[in-house]
Amino acid sequence: MRSPARVIVHVPTGPIPAELAARSPFAGKDICAEAGWELRAGSHRATFDEDVWDVRGLADAPKSMVESVRIWDFTRIVNPRWRLTAKEYLFAAVVPQHEAVLALPDVPRDPLKPQSCYGLVIELVRWLNFLTEQGLESLQDVLQEHCDAWKEVRSYHSRHASQSHRKLQPGSLGHVVTPVKFLGWYSALFTADGYRDGFVPWGKTTVSEVVGKVRSSMTTTPPVPDAVFQPAVAAALYVVETLGPLVADLVHLARSQDENTVASGINKWSAERRQRLLDALDHYAREEIPFPRVEVKYIKRRLAWGWSPQDPLLEVNIRRVLQQSIGAENLPPSLLAQVRPSWEAAVAAAGIEEEYARDAVSVPRADDPQELVAWTAPLSRHDIRDLHAVVLGACRVVVAALSGMRASELVELTADSPLPPTAVAGGTQRFRLGGKLIKGQELGGVDEQWVVLEPAYRAVQLAARLTRAAAGESVFSTSGMDHAYRRLRGWANSPAGQRLGLAHIPTGPVTGRMIRRTIALLLAQRPGGLLAAKIQLKHVSVVTTEGYAARPGGSQGTLLAEMKKAEADHHTELTAAAYRDYHHGRLPAGAGARDLIAAFEHIDKELAETSPGLASVLDSDRRLENLLRQQAKHLHVQAANYCWFRDPSKALCLKLAGTPSADQPLAGMCDSARCPQATHHPCHLPVWQSQAANHKVFLANPRFPKSEKTRLMPELERAQRVVDEIIAANAAGGE
Repeated sequence: MRSPARVIVHVPTGPIPAELAARSPFAGKDICAEAGWELRAGSHRATFDEDVWDVRGLADAPKSMVESVRIWDFTRIVNPRWRLTAKEYLFAAVVPQHEAVLALPDVPRDPLKPQSCYGLVIELVRWLNFLTEQGLESLQDVLQEHCDAWKEVRSYHSRHASQSHRKLQPGSLGHVVTPVKFLGWYSALFTADGYRDGFVPWGKTTVSEVVGKVRSSMTTTPPVPDAVFQPAVAAALYVVETLGPLVADLVHLARSQDENTVASGINKWSAERRQRLLDALDHYAREEIPFPRVEVKYIKRRLAWGWSPQDPLLEVNIRRVLQQSIGAENLPPSLLAQVRPSWEAAVAAAGIEEEYARDAVSVPRADDPQELVAWTAPLSRHDIRDLHAVVLGACRVVVAALSGMRASELVELTADSPLPPTAVAGGTQRFRLGGKLIKGQELGGVDEQWVVLEPAYRAVQLAARLTRAAAGESVFSTSGMDHAYRRLRGWANSPAGQRLGLAHIPTGPVTGRMIRRTIALLLAQRPGGLLAAKIQLKHVSVVTTEGYAARPGGSQGTLLAEMKKAEADHHTELTAAAYRDYHHGRLPAGAGARDLIAAFEHIDKELAETSPGLASVLDSDRRLENLLRQQAKHLHVQAANYCWFRDPSKALCLKLAGTPSADQPLAGMCDSARCPQATHHPCHLPVWQSQAANHKVFLANPRFPKSEKTRLMPELERAQRVVDEIIAANAAGGE
């Protein structure tokens, strides 16, 4: 989208006129003191009179708020009068309790958070300079046409030419429109210039309406497709748990070499030093130890200096050999020429190879743990840096996928976030991560604890080791999840990842919000919340929602609420599907089938009482949905049956456990073949058929112990009986 033609007539420049600055109601004010923001001791205290507000000393700034966004630069606004207007607007937004702001009737009363100030200043600069480019010298001359033109210009991506045809999402466009509109509400406050009296761009229309943002209670973020989520998380887990410690060891080795090597240039070339170097070269040749290969960038540099592409030493890491043999960084060309014949002969005998991981240990393949392969081919320094980034990205994916943390919460994880594990019943441990909840909280956030799976706990520990983060320092950068995921996906799909048996990860976007949405849906739709089965956590059998609800009302409580809503919707869909099956003659089976059929008959009776007619059609649809929702409230989805938990006194699992007054069924003690509240449906037939087939295989094995056969025979009979009942119920219903 092209910008309107620039028609600049006169551009006012220079500093803000002193007489105007002195008249401002905020002149001389300490910004942080007025806003109630605490600063670290000795930090610069920005005042309103400055044209660059430097608040880098904020004591409670979230870690996601990097230093560059704590500097708010108004000097880029060309018109000095409008520079004062922009400063007054921002000050009023962050200090709405100031008496001059309280006199304004329509302005927001919630203070603007410092995280939002940088973006607001950027948009103010762009808007006001756009008006300057259009030839305006006073905001009094701003018309609705200018606002509409600016909205149209900024409706398209401008960062990359390849995306210039793509429109911004309404949420992003809202950040553009907000300062344009809000300047109208603050006009009476401005000292130097403001919109004409009564003019507010787009009138009483809200920003959401201006940009076309539809507010809905429904979550619009799509989940990650299962074809992408499963291999991506499986790859991340494999990288973190199998390769992570090995990569961390290599990173530590490379760092130690840099820190512990004391070397310098050759100040004095003695016979003794020359002999030490020749002895080292002879050792390489005699033991057939390949010389370390130099990185590609240095090869290119040597070629640029005039080295021959056929030079035997072109790819040799001369610096590393010198460091290890004579403690030098380099050799002058004249001295190198003296030892070149011996060096070339040694290279011909020993060869050249990447320096690290030459004797890589073997690890189980991801697709076949019985097969062991070397975890990597020999690596260069550049390869180690790449793997360092890949493992950090995998750590981020694992923590996000197993906890549901937002991006702002991931950045708050520090080296001391892994809290000491606590013992729980059954001899297991509970793992917790300490962090901060940022979204929706006051500046600085609130302390939060996450109960997580052990792989997520270890991923944070590994990230701290890789980054060498000290106590209180972040283990993850502020870069987005999409960047970390692209790193992981690129490596998993490369020959290095495929050699280890990692599944190919299809293309497709993966963001932190999408991962969080996926977790909520997985916990809602998998029987008992079997997230472990979904991502192949082979050492964990069942993962329930218990671990995701450590603090009711906290961030995990929000995730749990989203999961509960998705679960309720899913259960309603399953109930509706069972109701449709009932109407098509596909009847439920099991001890609870009679009660479920009676419930469906009651629904039919309720609907039949509705008087016929066109006007009652929609009402009947709503009544049917409400009736099905009421029935769905009692549904608990199991892997091989539906449990309609209407009456705890009838629940077989509670009787067996001796807890008849419990308000939830016990999935681990479910015996759906005998429970009067359990039903079997056509969707469960493959599960029972598979169980019966597996039992037959074991019973047919002559080496299977007789005692086990005696125990297994009733299990086979039960499974076969359920299979026959499901088939018979469908056949009877279809007659």
